[in-house]
Amino acid sequence: MRWLEILEICGALCSIIYSLLLMKEKKSGWWFGIASSCIGTVLFFQTKLYAQACISIYFAFVGIYGWWYWNKAEKRNEHIHTWTLNTHLISVAVFCLLSWISAYLFKTYTASSSPYFDSFITLFGLLASVKEARKVLSSWIYWLVINLCSSVLYYEQGLVYYSILMVVYAGICIPGYLSWLNIYKKYLNTPIK
Repeated sequence: MRWLEILEICGALCSIIYSLLLMKEKKSGWWFGIASSCIGTVLFFQTKLYAQACISIYFAFVGIYGWWYWNKAEKRNEHIHTWTLNTHLISVAVFCLLSWISAYLFKTYTASSSPYFDSFITLFGLLASVKEARKVLSSWIYWLVINLCSSVLYYEQGLVYYSILMVVYAGICIPGYLSWLNIYKKYLNTPIK
């Protein structure tokens, strides 16, 4: 087995544990997310998916932020919340523009193998990860779309285990959303300290 395959499997296992723990609103999941992100950074640089490598570094830092924020939220009795439609529309418009700019730069200045798809997934991953760290319910819907797109991109690059992982992730998004929706409904009228 090649060393990249071993890393890919380890990263996939850490990622699945991360998602399952976050689905239950368990802050310990962030540590598995950080480990998975560090592994992903190495894999994506090796396969010339530079935007994905960059976002993996970012995800490691979001993992640290998520763990910190969830500790703080736990002390304040803060749970899942939602965004307004207007906030979603503005966010999507801004991140579509940023995706296009990123793709242009990667296409012009690197040997990126899939600059447009890579940039779209990367930039919307930035948005979804912050939403997840801040306990925004719709982060699961964003991740569903991102994971399905990522599965195609990774398969095209020969990252079979990560492609399968993204399909598993997409499957986890549905019960993840439903779990967070139940938590949201449970604490809807609970004051934050």
